[in-house]
Amino acid sequence: MMRVLLTFLYNFLIILAFPVVWVVAVINKKLRGSLAGQRELWFVLDRFKAKRASDPRPVIWLHAASAGEFEQLQPVLDRLRQRSVLIFQTFTSSTIYYKAFTDKRFDGVAYLPWDLPWRVNRFVKRLTPDLFINTRHDLWPNLLLTLRRRGIRSIFINANLYPDSLRLKPWFRGVNRWIFSNLSAVYTISDSVSGLLQNLYDGPLQVSGDTRFDRVAERAARNAGQLIPNSVIGERPVVIYGSVLPSDLDVVVPAIVDSLKIRDALHVIVPHETRERDLTPWEVALFRRRLKAVRYSELDRYRGESVLIWNSVGQLADLYTHATLAYVGAGFGAGVHSVTEPAIYQVPAAHGPSYQILAEAVDLVTLGISTVVQTGADLAKWLELLDQPDELKQKRDALALFVAERVGATDRILTSEQDFLPSPAN
Repeated sequence: MMRVLLTFLYNFLIILAFPVVWVVAVINKKLRGSLAGQRELWFVLDRFKAKRASDPRPVIWLHAASAGEFEQLQPVLDRLRQRSVLIFQTFTSSTIYYKAFTDKRFDGVAYLPWDLPWRVNRFVKRLTPDLFINTRHDLWPNLLLTLRRRGIRSIFINANLYPDSLRLKPWFRGVNRWIFSNLSAVYTISDSVSGLLQNLYDGPLQVSGDTRFDRVAERAARNAGQLIPNSVIGERPVVIYGSVLPSDLDVVVPAIVDSLKIRDALHVIVPHETRERDLTPWEVALFRRRLKAVRYSELDRYRGESVLIWNSVGQLADLYTHATLAYVGAGFGAGVHSVTEPAIYQVPAAHGPSYQILAEAVDLVTLGISTVVQTGADLAKWLELLDQPDELKQKRDALALFVAERVGATDRILTSEQDFLPSPAN
């Protein structure tokens, strides 16, 4: 009875909200792109159905909400391409959808249908997948309910949950237990998260690890490039400030200035966004402290500056190959960005106090490998590790062990799902 009531209430609210979405789409570019993609769904599905008719292999449906989730999903995608399956990929974000639309690894690409019951039913009926794999976010009730009713296996990988999550609040817990009950299996990233998920899910639950470690490790293994020229680095240690936001500025800039008074190093600031309005505040803040920075795009004018502002996108993970230390941004905002990337390269990292949303960040802090800073003075003191080779080595060794225990999540998941997948091609 409770499930029937929750389904009715959810559908009543989402149907009420639907006209608002149409209105907002007029002024919101991303939502307008999503609306256009929703109109194309049936054309994409008809084209995929024709392909399947001439090549009748099992269909694996992968879903990633946005670019970050897609990064996590890529090791799974690459392994599945080694099997005799057709892969249909959906996204929620228009940004990653347009980037991946022409990716040859997919047999079909579309937006995730809006979670209206008739749209989801029509989509699943036309696609008829054999397995649905979702990662990290985007648990939509009507979609999961439709898959369960049609007997389609639905697994949720890289499941993350933190102690303060709204999902665990008394007034939301019942709703989330209803949502999770439609999943066939859940694969989570750590023992601590598994304990939290048991408050919401009674089905098969396995600690497999985070496939993001596999993704970054595989990328690191292929990374043989020299992004920062040796002529710029010289004999100096390199500190990378990755995915920093305006909220990091008042901590990072004073720390760089104080650190450079003691030791020479190359400090590479990598803003999360590279628009002019995101770059200029960093240059102005440094200039006010009599420190000149050079942009990556202007390296032809490099004159020995100690601060490099990296105004190029998509290269942060590879930049860590140069780093001795790292600072990961957004820890003074909604939550710290990826601590996995520096960890893979065995680069000790610091970040702000907002890190509880990432289980791996919690683990690194608990183990004493990562450092939480509150002020620029804290960060400047942490940068003294540049002059402490023994302690630096201890942290690097601890990171190597930390990573070694966590890579392999993709293979663990697919091994557990082997009864529902064709064998890899020889």
